[in-house]
Amino acid sequence: MNYAIITGDIIASSKLSPSNRLTFITFLEGFLKQLDKEFNSRSEVYRGDSFQLSVSDISQALRLALICKMFVRSFRFERIVASYPLDARIAIGIGKVDILGKKLGVSSGEAFEASGKLLDGMKSKKLSIAVKTNDSFQLELETSFYLLDTIISRTTALQCEVIFHKLFERTEHEIAGLLKIKQSAVNQRSRHGDWNAIAMLLKRFEKIYAVV
Repeated sequence: MNYAIITGDIIASSKLSPSNRLTFITFLEGFLKQLDKEFNSRSEVYRGDSFQLSVSDISQALRLALICKMFVRSFRFERIVASYPLDARIAIGIGKVDILGKKLGVSSGEAFEASGKLLDGMKSKKLSIAVKTNDSFQLELETSFYLLDTIISRTTALQCEVIFHKLFERTEHEIAGLLKIKQSAVNQRSRHGDWNAIAMLLKRFEKIYAVV
């Protein structure tokens, strides 16, 4: 059976103070557990600054990866604003899984290998989101993800916060209420964050991997 394995690590997490790092990881673990309930995924945080998710519904993999990325990029500490903005390097591997153990760290298969190797090579290529598939859509998606990475690299924390909620398919009215800002501000951040372009790629990805 094919799975999507999403592997991520926090970029330059060593620049956080020990207390801020612990605060962030605690929030990340809780957040991933919420995603598991909503998307029927399985997640794990390891090595202190890395995480992994597995999901059998491959069509949801890009949405999950973007939700994680926007969560990290928009994260705020209560008292201290980190001098170095948080970001995550995320690799999506799509393929077969041979062993899916109780812990993802002891699981194996094509999708795990693709995700792990892809993540290892992303730093030298200066990529922060990428995909590796076992099908004929690799070239199309690889090109699209390069453009996606360029778009996301230009977003601000406030724009990422809005995109985060849009990924949960919340309306601008709902987002305005959650963020306690005007709906016009939500719309402006959405446009400046190129949400429409992101949404088009999401739609295409979901169509490719829709369960027939």
